[in-house]
Amino acid sequence: MLTNKHQAGFTLLELIITIIILSIATGMTSQAWGWWAAKSRQRAILENYHSLFSFARWNAASSHTLVTVCPLSAASQCVDDWQQPVSVFIDANNDKSPDGGSVLRQMNANLGSFTLRSRTAGRGYFQFNAKGMTHGAMGSLVLCPRDPASGTMTYMPINIAGRFRVEYDKDGDGIMKLPWGAKISC
Repeated sequence: MLTNKHQAGFTLLELIITIIILSIATGMTSQAWGWWAAKSRQRAILENYHSLFSFARWNAASSHTLVTVCPLSAASQCVDDWQQPVSVFIDANNDKSPDGGSVLRQMNANLGSFTLRSRTAGRGYFQFNAKGMTHGAMGSLVLCPRDPASGTMTYMPINIAGRFRVEYDKDGDGIMKLPWGAKISC
């Protein structure tokens, strides 16, 4: 008695349809993945700066001395270029240079698809006094995406009490209006 063997496998049409469906799904996933990766990168940057400023504030209050946060030049002087590594150091003599050449913590500015600039009236540094409050004028940082698809503008002010906070550009237009009426943009 002869039995019919059922052939296993796919037809050419089934293979083409499967490949088309997989390519569409892959395209959608890669776009979502890029957006998620950019958002994760932005969150990591914000958390790193929050940690750095919290460390500087804590160090100033616990060591009862002036602590400065800034990018340093090759001559170990504060510069207003926040694309460079940012240093935290004791600055008891207030010369914007590490006392004894020692840096307490340094963070590489691994910004990826973002740029960072300060709003410190040209000073380019932040200082915390022996009580952990800001020393001198307050300031802020602005984190800007190079490509609007990679994230939103973020404003990071340091208040008089030395606290760091984060505000996002809610409407995504690249312009933020601050409570007192000033506007900032990337």
